[in-house]
Amino acid sequence: MSSDGQNTLIALYRRYVDADPDETTVYAGFALFFTAIGLLAVALAAVVWSGGIPPENIFKYELREVAGVTGALGIPLLLVSVVVLLPSRYRFPKLLAGAGLVVCAVAVVQFVGAYPHNWNVAASADRSGRIVGVYSLGAVAVVAASGTSLVGFQIARAKTSGPAAGGSDAESDATDEEDEEAVSAQVRRDMDEALSNTELSWGGVRKTETTRLKLDTSAVDDVDRASFENAKATETRGGGVDDAVAGLQGLRGGKKDTAVGDSTDDQAAALAELRKRQQADAEREESEGVVDRIRGLFS
Repeated sequence: MSSDGQNTLIALYRRYVDADPDETTVYAGFALFFTAIGLLAVALAAVVWSGGIPPENIFKYELREVAGVTGALGIPLLLVSVVVLLPSRYRFPKLLAGAGLVVCAVAVVQFVGAYPHNWNVAASADRSGRIVGVYSLGAVAVVAASGTSLVGFQIARAKTSGPAAGGSDAESDATDEEDEEAVSAQVRRDMDEALSNTELSWGGVRKTETTRLKLDTSAVDDVDRASFENAKATETRGGGVDDAVAGLQGLRGGKKDTAVGDSTDDQAAALAELRKRQQADAEREESEGVVDRIRGLFS
């Protein structure tokens, strides 16, 4: 095998098994694997070929014998190759697989000696039952060894990938938190930019633009304040409530002259006179309206 082929096998082993390869083990396992595939292909071809040959032709049984031998060896050999290729800290699965393969080979040798004259016949010389029993023991051992290797490999792989998966989960959680913080900061910046051109503040109160006046009192800071402390204020007080009301009306402006009666009778008389004036004004306006309508008819 060329170096390129060797490198290809090692690359396949690392890809599917994901373990540090032992070159001798890898080559032996792949050799058993491809040998088993070849034997099974020969068994299938022999069975298909023998199907078209008449029963009276002895060549038909020779082809079936070849198919039985290659098939009976190919199946356990394929399982043994799996046991060899899978890494394991224990030697028991490989020993069990080797023992089972030897028992299967012994049964195959007995099959070659018994077929076709002592195989599945009615006479007392039939040896098929005993041979099948021996082969079954070897096949069970090979199957048990391959199953043990597969289970052990999966358990070891799960233990190895557990801490790595936990670390990757922690890293992914930290990355998610950083992404959430970045998104929150971006949202706050967008909201601040959107509200910068509006007239509403965060509290919902309309913002008003006002101007603040700052008085410069430095020019009067040196004024003598002692005279202010000794100054006396002159207070002027009115004579009574009427004077105070009059003063307020003067401040309001537009003083109205209102006649106030001295008694209830005077007020009732004034109200009656006001009603008469209003009624007279209404009658005069109504008569003037009728005259205007008559004039409009003759104009």
